[in-house]
Amino acid sequence: MDTLFSPAHLHVALNHVPIIGLSVACLPVLIGIVFHSRGALASGLLAVILCVCTMPAVMQTGGAAYDAFMDGSIQPGLDDAGKTALRQHAHRADITAPLVYAAGILALLALLALIKFPRQAAWIGWAVLLGCTISIGLSVWTAEAGGWIRHPEFRPASKSTPTPEPNATPVASPSQTPPPMPSTSIAPNVMVPVGSGSVSAPATN
Repeated sequence: MDTLFSPAHLHVALNHVPIIGLSVACLPVLIGIVFHSRGALASGLLAVILCVCTMPAVMQTGGAAYDAFMDGSIQPGLDDAGKTALRQHAHRADITAPLVYAAGILALLALLALIKFPRQAAWIGWAVLLGCTISIGLSVWTAEAGGWIRHPEFRPASKSTPTPEPNATPVASPSQTPPPMPSTSIAPNVMVPVGSGSVSAPATN
């Protein structure tokens, strides 16, 4: 049970809320704006606010898990690539969190305007949709680095890794045959008659 409620496990359970929760909350907000439905708009804005309210818990558990990984409290530890991904995940989360809070503040303003100024609430609702869209995109970007921490199969291929080249078939160089040596043959002696006798003389080629 202690590991079930550890900061790392709680962070994994909560960090989906800014992505899935805001995605679902955008639907009633859009329906309320398009069809001028105050009930749908109010429910969507309230859902956005509730999703944003989980962001402090996401950041707190993430920070505690970061410290536990770095001091070796969580075993097995991380390899060098995992530690690099952990730092990237934390850096991206610091960029994403303020924009998620901003979307929540816009949703709160739109909800208050819906009570006193219903017509102006729709315009603020469009700003809420824009803020939620940006928050969802940045949350997915942050979660991407989070997946690299423990999953090597999710990590991008290193650009420094050399690409193996196929084995080249050695081409045999043509063998150089020595030029033929001129053969010297000894011509047979030819008998040439001279007077009464015969003289052997070598034949000429």
